Order: sequence, then C-alpha cells, then structure tokens
Amino acid sequence: MDLQQVTFANADLARKTLKVMYPQAKQITLIEHGYDNIVGLVDDIYAVRFPRNINAYKRSQYEKDILRGLVGLKAIELPHIIEERESPPCLVTTFVHGVHLSPSEVNDFLPEQQDNFGKSVGRFAFELHSLLSVDEARKYRKKLGLDDLEEEPWPIYMEKTLVKAKFPTPRQDEYAKEYFKLWKQHDTRAGLVVVHDDLHTENMLFSQGQLDGVLDFGDTNIGTPEQELRQLYRINERVLRAAINAYSELSGLQLNIEAAINWAVAQELAAYSDRLMTNNTKHPAFARACQNLNKWLPDGEWGKGFEIAGRESTLQ
Repeated sequence: MDLQQVTFANADLARKTLKVMYPQAKQITLIEHGYDNIVGLVDDIYAVRFPRNINAYKRSQYEKDILRGLVGLKAIELPHIIEERESPPCLVTTFVHGVHLSPSEVNDFLPEQQDNFGKSVGRFAFELHSLLSVDEARKYRKKLGLDDLEEEPWPIYMEKTLVKAKFPTPRQDEYAKEYFKLWKQHDTRAGLVVVHDDLHTENMLFSQGQLDGVLDFGDTNIGTPEQELRQLYRINERVLRAAINAYSELSGLQLNIEAAINWAVAQELAAYSDRLMTNNTKHPAFARACQNLNKWLPDGEWGKGFEIAGRESTLQ
C-alpha cells in the first residue's frame, strides 16, 4: 500500500465506513482519540481504530504486531486483532468491557482493594514483559521507522524540560535538577523489557473494583520494569509497592521502588515544565502535574497563580 496515496479517515468518513461494515449494528459510538486516531465502538463487540495520518498508521501496525505477540496473556483481558482494512485504513479488534476510573477513585478503594489492584498490575506487567521479546520489538520499530517518529526520546526530553528550562522559582528549579540526576542514576542498560509505557488508569478497565483489561499498546517501547510501573505512584505509594512486590515475587528480581518513584516525579516535573515553556497551562497535563507535585513536593508551590482547581480530578 502506497501510504502517500492513502485517504485517511476523518470523523465523517469513519462513521460512513462503520455503517457499511456493520449495517446491522444497533449502536456505533465515535471517539475522536486525540490528533492521531478515531475509534469506533460497535455494539460493545468491536473496536475499530482509524489512523488519521501516516505516523498514526505506522503506530497501529506496530500495535498490531505487539497484540499478536500477547495472544497467550492470561492475567487480564486485552484487545484481540480481528481484521484490518485498507480503504480507509483501520484496525478491528475485540471490544474490552469495563469502566474507566480516575486515580482519585482508585485511591478511595479500601486498603485490601488497593493491594489487589497493585498486585494485578504487577502480574500483568510481568506477563507482558515475559511474552514480548526486546529483539522482536526492536525489529518491528526499525521496520516501521518508529524511532524516527519520536521527536524527543526520554533522555532528550528530560534534559530539555528539567535541566535547560527556566522554572518560575529557585525551589522548583532545584527540584527539577535534583530529580533529573536521580532519574539518570537509574541504570537502564541491563534488564530491559518491552514496556506498555502508558500504564495509567485511563488505559485500564475496571469491573467491581477489579482490574479487568488494559488498552492502547501503540506507545509500547523498550524500558525497565520500574519505568513501567511508575505511573501507579500517581495513585499512591501503597499501590505502587503492591505492584513492585508482586512483580519481584514472580520474576525473582528485586525491583527498586525508589527508581519508579523518581521516574514518576521526574515525568510530572517535565510535564509541568513543558506546558510552561509552550504557554499551554490550560492543558490537562499541567493541572495533573500541579496536583501531583503539590502532593509530593509541597514546598514547590506548583501552579501558584494559575487556575487549576477543579480540573485535575479526572486527569491522567
């Protein structure tokens, strides 16, 4: 397929295509998934992802390869590939049932529920890392040129936002430099695995307070188990610790919880800095970063002078 000649779907074309594909469907819901994809949900049976551009198409092909490598995963439910079409390009997967919960809603779980949730994430991460080959993932990424699509890999992005950026106060700047050093100290040369790398609650589905499914494997990358589990710290340390312990027990490795925490804090510092540099403080990620940083590093007074109240509770 000549991607330069392909017509990628907009919302109207996606809706028309879905009606042709599923003429007997009782309900078709269209979700405009950021700038990259449009997702059609059909009768709670099918999920159809329409890439909007060439780069999104390449990522969908990568996600297809990753999902096919995870067919044997048993810990929780994942989307399974059913078919793909070319005009317009789209990928059809099974529909994964469940509801989304915010970090604050998971934080309100009873302690035992939080522990069980963390253990479920740890078991899922271990099984995912065990099933996927780093060498195979690198081959997929090279074949599709995905590394060339990443404008700023983590090391470049972190240095730009934490070291070279100017923060509003000296204390904030001190924290940025401190956590950049802590982040860099974690040795990623050994123990690399294929990580989902976007493992926050917006990509998880729950049923009766239990983790039932995980979505969105388009950002799957190469990293460490601590990198994988870092976003659980946005909920609380108890959940992160439960996941770390479950993973360590299954793998026989002693994961470093401080490395996961440093990852989480550095990432939020980078998100905060990024939105300040681009004058994009209305972005949900800015409010989320302020909320978390004020919880973790309260004397930094993150977001002081900006209107962020009421915008953070549902953010990922």
